[in-house]
Amino acid sequence: MTEATAGQGVPVAQLPQRLGWRWIRRKRLETIPDQPIVHLLREKNPGALVDQLSDHLGSVVPHVVLDVGADPAETQRQKSVQIRKLLDRAALGLRDADSWPRIGRLRFRRYALLSWLLKKNLPQTNLARAPHSDVRHLLREYLSSRRPRRTQQEEQLESQGWELAAQNLPWYLHLLSLVFFPVYYAWWMRAGRVARWFMRQPYLSPGESADFPSFAQRLIATPSRFENAEQVRKLLVHAFLADLADSYKRRLWRWKWVPKDCYPVLLLRNLRDESTGKLLVRLINDVRNETGSRDPLLVVGAGTAALPEESPSEAVTLEQWPEKLQNARRRRSPTAWYVPVQVADEPGSTDDESTLSLGQADLPLKRSRLVRRVPAIALVALLLVGTGAYVKQYVGPCGQLLPWNGLELWAEDNECVGVSDGTFQFSDIKGRNAEEADFLQGLVGLQRTVEDQNAWIDTQHERNKSRPYVTVVYFSTLTDSDPNSATLNGVFEELKGILHAQRMSDLRGGPLIRIVLANGGGEMKHAGAVAEHIVALAQRRADSAAPVVGVVGLGGSWQGTENAIRVLGAAGLPMVGTTTSADAFPQVSKLYHQVGPNNAQQAQFVRDYLGPGAKPKVYYSTGDLYSENLADDLRGQFALPPERMVANPSFDDTRISCGPQEVAFFSGRASKLGGFLDSVRWHCNKINAPLPRLIAGDDITKFMLDKELKKDVYLSLEYTSFYGEVVNKESDDIEGRAMLAFDALRVLQNAITNVIGESLLPDGAEQLPLNGLSVWRGIAEINGPGRVVPGTAGNICYGPDSQQVPVDKKISIMRMKTGMSQPEVLWTRGEGRC
Repeated sequence: MTEATAGQGVPVAQLPQRLGWRWIRRKRLETIPDQPIVHLLREKNPGALVDQLSDHLGSVVPHVVLDVGADPAETQRQKSVQIRKLLDRAALGLRDADSWPRIGRLRFRRYALLSWLLKKNLPQTNLARAPHSDVRHLLREYLSSRRPRRTQQEEQLESQGWELAAQNLPWYLHLLSLVFFPVYYAWWMRAGRVARWFMRQPYLSPGESADFPSFAQRLIATPSRFENAEQVRKLLVHAFLADLADSYKRRLWRWKWVPKDCYPVLLLRNLRDESTGKLLVRLINDVRNETGSRDPLLVVGAGTAALPEESPSEAVTLEQWPEKLQNARRRRSPTAWYVPVQVADEPGSTDDESTLSLGQADLPLKRSRLVRRVPAIALVALLLVGTGAYVKQYVGPCGQLLPWNGLELWAEDNECVGVSDGTFQFSDIKGRNAEEADFLQGLVGLQRTVEDQNAWIDTQHERNKSRPYVTVVYFSTLTDSDPNSATLNGVFEELKGILHAQRMSDLRGGPLIRIVLANGGGEMKHAGAVAEHIVALAQRRADSAAPVVGVVGLGGSWQGTENAIRVLGAAGLPMVGTTTSADAFPQVSKLYHQVGPNNAQQAQFVRDYLGPGAKPKVYYSTGDLYSENLADDLRGQFALPPERMVANPSFDDTRISCGPQEVAFFSGRASKLGGFLDSVRWHCNKINAPLPRLIAGDDITKFMLDKELKKDVYLSLEYTSFYGEVVNKESDDIEGRAMLAFDALRVLQNAITNVIGESLLPDGAEQLPLNGLSVWRGIAEINGPGRVVPGTAGNICYGPDSQQVPVDKKISIMRMKTGMSQPEVLWTRGEGRC
């Protein structure tokens, strides 16, 4: 029974149309379809059909041609050998088919191992003997057989190389090699995918074997002779089909199934009755019925007549076959997958017909080559982008070897800003000369000391968890465009003060304080954004062992500092400024405090020093919060007219007044002091007049004075200082701005002691938790006699009304002259009494 009656049939030219939809994969994600065993029937030259289809498939569709017309062997073992050899040629042909851009390289892991084991034909041994040693040797031999062939000389050189390497291996690597390979072998034999498949497939009863080595022992002992030969042949076919099906399985971690636009084709020449081809067809039919597994292999045979025992009981076409397959396979029908198709004899000579071309197979999925490369392209692109991003960040301002370590850092205008626990050092170590390089190296060293002391504090906490354990953020300008600036020199001093205060708090049995560094960038331009990250850090650590309880430093009186105070205050984090002096800061947030006087107190102090009748000329910079604020306070204290206020003095500025009777007060930044002094010198020398009496505000540091004094034969400069005299000496290393930083951290330390000491609580109340708000209340307790903080730069007391600026804080007038190594104190005031 065939698809067409005798004398009729499918024209040869229509075969690609009738069969093509079977080897073409219509949709990218379609399930593997059921593939029939098609038997093309024609009386005249049926072998030409195989040649025509092979030429049609070409290099587009993977296929292999097998001649299956040989007679079956007489013995069962020889029949198994015939089937194995046919499947060997099929596997090699499909593996090496020149169609890998369309389908990818097909791999036969299960079948290759099975075929190799069956070829051994070793004598049957006593299965009571553990087979692992023999199988291990065979598997090593199998793996070696898959390697490229080498000459004897190459093998000897390799062997000598391995021996030499083994002799030079450290003992621990040699021990590891002795342990690793047996463990890996044991895992592969019991949990490997191929081994698990053999123990789960239905043929030769693998459950009778204890494990895969035992089952493999049966396979190498000629199972076709001592066991069911039919089962051996079915196992061969099942392994072959399972490998093909595995190539088309969709797994998220494997993209090999994506490029497969078509299904493999097995072309059988001389398929007839009483041949090895009939035996192979019957085995494929039975294995598919019994396992119920789908495979992508399309089998197309050619012969003169249908197989007698395989012909279906009723006529069926390729279009009708899928509808009848389910019932047929449930009945284990020997014809469930077999579909004979009559092919019409073409008019003309046999020679003409044999050369009839069916054209080249065309696949609808044209983007297969691109899709096949998508994973590789995506991986390469990901690696390139990732590598580029890593290199960019590594060579950038925030370059880190491990950028995923959780630090909140980012680059702004060639500066690295953000928050670090000391594992990242903000300052660059590259200077323009040896002096700058040494200074920057010292600044980086202090930041590394922060990391070391934090580790020590953590150790102390583990030893005694009853001590208060908190985190304080030092927030300042840790980077600057000029490595030789007064800003970085001041930060250097402040870090020394912070580290000393942290160390003393531990040694004296006070709170254990961890220091976190935060960089707001030059002029604190990015302080607002960094403050938000500090708030986020505090929220993350709210329930940790070391919560964030406050912020010190704040980097001076800048607009960015004001923005940061607003953000931190709204989040409930108290702040203690070191050199901040702007009058407006206390109004921004009630949680803000400072350890030095404000600009209003400074201006009043200068008026008392010069006398109420003095009329200094004030030089200031517009657009600078500190400079404008101090100049405005001086104008109010001295009732200065507009002509006594000089904004943005320039070089050779005619507004500069000269002569000893004139007082020139510079209320600008230390970084602009040099330009101002050069302007005064130039103008006064130009008009041949003596220099005026020079006075500067508190931003001037000894570092800048030392630089300017080197330029002039004689120069005398007076300036206000918040740390002119040491009131309570701590250490010889604590001087200058280090004193203010030490005092700022001591304020928080005393506030924590106030909280822990329950001085804020009524009798019977529960202990307050250590957080920003409770520490803020602790700062408010620094408000009267007996509660004064003995600061190194003067006693600190915020008064009974909980003011935010110290009451009666010590302030001094200092003078530095050419030739002096240290400034002298001219006048001082302030006892810090509440």
